[in-house]
Amino acid sequence: MTASEEAVALADRLNNRTWLGLAEYGLGQAYFIAGKYAEADPLLTQAITRFSENPQDVPPGTTASSLLVLCHMMKAILAAYTGEHDEAVRNAQRARDFANQSNRPYDLVAAGYARGMVYRERSDLDKAEELLADVARLARENEVRLFLPLVLCMLGSIYVQSGRATRAERILLEAKQEAQSVGNQTVMALASVYLASTYAQLGDPVRGIEIARGCQAGAKQKGYQSIELQALLAEAMILAQDDTSADRAIAQLERAAGTAAQIGMRPLSGIAKGALARLLAVSGRTSEAQDELNQAIELFAKSKMTTQLERARLELAKLSN
Repeated sequence: MTASEEAVALADRLNNRTWLGLAEYGLGQAYFIAGKYAEADPLLTQAITRFSENPQDVPPGTTASSLLVLCHMMKAILAAYTGEHDEAVRNAQRARDFANQSNRPYDLVAAGYARGMVYRERSDLDKAEELLADVARLARENEVRLFLPLVLCMLGSIYVQSGRATRAERILLEAKQEAQSVGNQTVMALASVYLASTYAQLGDPVRGIEIARGCQAGAKQKGYQSIELQALLAEAMILAQDDTSADRAIAQLERAAGTAAQIGMRPLSGIAKGALARLLAVSGRTSEAQDELNQAIELFAKSKMTTQLERARLELAKLSN
């Protein structure tokens, strides 16, 4: 992140319009990985403005159209992570429009990935899987290797969420291998988070917890706050399956929900609160469970997460009766 900040500062100081927009995009991406969403968004918006108003001011080997695909892709994913669904959809569509104009495989993969992520963050897993599987095929056919690890990783996360652990393990290990080959440490860390949940589903929760804790330590050291948070949630979910670890799971879920709210990950905060409510209910703490469900419902409604919203409302109705 420091290198990206220095790149923006240098390009600005030299008044280098050719490289400034790309540097702003890179810093916005770095802030996103660090969980600094409020700082990332204006940088991406500024980069979009530069590429739109002065399409000739781009580095050699790039085009304004392709860079706009990437910027709108990042804006779409950022908005999806923070629960701004309409904004996410708008930016994913803009990325798609630019990609269709260029018809370059790299642009089409980036735009498709954005659409898949918007559906994934809304918990529309069937549609997300359909889109990401198509993107993975396109990336393989056209050797878009930079995106392939990320797409495979997200497909793996969907398999985990839908209980297909054996398939998830296979594709997540492939994602890690592909990420290592292109030097993408972020995807390697994120794939490990999903593998933690995968191994728990495969009957090895001890291994899952060890991996989740290792991911938290590694992500914290590298400043990957959003990945650290997801690893924390993965550990909490594994602990929640063990009756003897209920108190620890509750504490972890409370921490995850609070951290997610603090950095602006509204959907993830809602998911943590929903899981926390279920654990509190099982522990006989009905009033606290109802409070958490009411908060989760509010978060899901704002984020237009209809599947999660319906589930939380049904759970609240059962507790009320």
